[in-house]
Amino acid sequence: MTTIDPRVRQLAQRRQDIAHEESSINPAWGDLTEQSQKVLLGEAAEWLRAAVEAGLAPLAGRPTDKHDAVWLDNYGQLWGEYQTSPPSHGDAILRLVWASEQCSSKEELEEEGTEFRLIGWSE
Repeated sequence: MTTIDPRVRQLAQRRQDIAHEESSINPAWGDLTEQSQKVLLGEAAEWLRAAVEAGLAPLAGRPTDKHDAVWLDNYGQLWGEYQTSPPSHGDAILRLVWASEQCSSKEELEEEGTEFRLIGWSE
């Protein structure tokens, strides 16, 4: 994570908010000292790295050109990156919808070695 992953700042800012939930005083991110921001960003970067290495969060960058991104929006809707020709550089996405009429047993798939990661909730 040599370049700043935008998720690091999101985590640091949210951690700042959580730390002050019980208090009526919650300084805005911009009002924090540079040192406080650095400490929070450093901690957030370490936690995000741990989450990525544990498989709880995806890498920020595309692992290979063959990988397509899957996005979860703030409404719980799933979106998949759509590779175009010429390349859209990640701008073309399609909403993913439930189309299969046949379901599988999650428990059976897990018993066969499949690992699932919860990435969000869909409406």
